[in-house]
Amino acid sequence: MGAELIGILSVGAALAALILGVSHRLRDDMKGMRGEMRGEIHGLRGEMQGMRAELREEIQGVRSEVIDLRGEVHGFRVEITDRVARIEAKVFNGAAAGPGNAA
Repeated sequence: MGAELIGILSVGAALAALILGVSHRLRDDMKGMRGEMRGEIHGLRGEMQGMRAELREEIQGVRSEVIDLRGEVHGFRVEITDRVARIEAKVFNGAAAGPGNAA
């Protein structure tokens, strides 16, 4: 009976050691996976920040172009207004000095 008990305890101790070894290995594996995930997340955050910076630069470039185009449009409006005023002046001056309006 004593030998059987020693055998059972030995098997139990071996199983306990095996279970503890497996649980420690699993725990270490989980820690490793968490570390890898944190590294991936860190890398993705860096990529996102880089992409945001690029997008900000592009948006600023487009804004600058819009401002330039607004200036050009304003210049065209002024030019058109001046031309219309000159044409109107010619038309009204010509009509006032025309043969039908002579005194």
